[in-house]
Amino acid sequence: MKYLTIIKSSHLKRAFVLLMMSGLLVLQGCSHYSAKTQGVRAKLESGRPDLALREFEQQSHDNNDKVLTHLHKGMLKRMVGEYQQSNKDFEVAKKEMQDLYTTSITRSVGSAVVNDTVREYAGDRYEQVLIHSYMALNYLAIGQVDSARVEVLQADVKMREWGETPMEDPFVRYLSGIIFEALGEYDQALVSYRKAVNVYKSTINKHGLPVPNQLKQDLLRMLSYEGLRDELQQYESEFGIKFNNADEANKGYLIAILDNGLGPAKSQHTIRTWAPTIRQRLKLALPTYQGRAKPTRAARVSINDQYYDFNTVENIDGMARKALEEEMPAITVRALARMVIKHQASKEAEKRGGGLIGLAFKVGGMVSEVADTRSWSSLPQEIQLIRIPLAAGSYNAQIEIMARGKVIDSMAHAADIKKGRLTFISDHWVAPRPKDLKQAQAAK
Repeated sequence: MKYLTIIKSSHLKRAFVLLMMSGLLVLQGCSHYSAKTQGVRAKLESGRPDLALREFEQQSHDNNDKVLTHLHKGMLKRMVGEYQQSNKDFEVAKKEMQDLYTTSITRSVGSAVVNDTVREYAGDRYEQVLIHSYMALNYLAIGQVDSARVEVLQADVKMREWGETPMEDPFVRYLSGIIFEALGEYDQALVSYRKAVNVYKSTINKHGLPVPNQLKQDLLRMLSYEGLRDELQQYESEFGIKFNNADEANKGYLIAILDNGLGPAKSQHTIRTWAPTIRQRLKLALPTYQGRAKPTRAARVSINDQYYDFNTVENIDGMARKALEEEMPAITVRALARMVIKHQASKEAEKRGGGLIGLAFKVGGMVSEVADTRSWSSLPQEIQLIRIPLAAGSYNAQIEIMARGKVIDSMAHAADIKKGRLTFISDHWVAPRPKDLKQAQAAK
């Protein structure tokens, strides 16, 4: 009750003004952020990431959340093919996240008295890991594989920061193996593929994904390449696959990566719960993800009338919902503690200053109590991947989006395949884009 002591010892009128100002400022900021996010999402859902980026950049000067501002800018610029500019924004967000890793006392006090939005946004754990993945993918898109390697190594450090409960992301392990393989570091690639398999197994209840078939093939391929016959046979038995790479001799590989769909956005809902310390029921404002995830569209790569189906390798929607579920007990405890403090402050104000002052404190407390609905909501719903063996040469690869067995949209990518090398293409699909926009992006 130290915050109540602070309120009691200060002038009631000043305390009320501060509480009201804090609440109104928070509400104003949340309103602007919510409206901005809704507008951006609406444009993405209409197939116009270019307009979504323009709208966000026009409004971002009103946003005090530096991390979220640059996370969204980075993702939107990636969607329109501005990979280098995207990484500049991601770098700012990454450094700011690290600076906010240790929350200051001042921010903690503010969130305890007003609401959770007073705290600067440092990102959920899965977001703090994913930023490294997206920086690595951007580097791959512009041919800087060494820089991509740095990002996955930093992601490994980040996943280990949480000690006994590390944030293990199976896709990051898988992507690490692909990057090591692209650099010819086959021992490291094999270690990463093994880890990825184990993490997919251990996190299936959390991430909702079994071991992707493509990863199974990649692990078997690397075991065969390294000559580890006994281990190869063990995994062949476990996976129910007999590995044969005869068709891949003297070929290179196209790695196609697709961000499919749009991740969930938080909203606010209210509940009433019993507060035993004051023997009353109080109304709490809490964040939520409403509804279940919508199924993503089926996707494939088309090359010379051959079709290759994507594997889902990252369930971001599921990760986001699970992260909020795990955090909800702490969020609820903080919200209940705040409302108890505000209730007791209004009673004390009424006792000292009369009914009008007490009512003013009560209104101020309610005005300032809103849920923290901030999140990196421009992330995709899923990340999908496929590896395609091809003879050396130049190809036109089409990433095709399917509905009821028909192609509803396609995105063209030129790919130059070299023997024994990995070539990367990537895209982000939310809704069909205008033809002129796709042509402009393909030309970059």
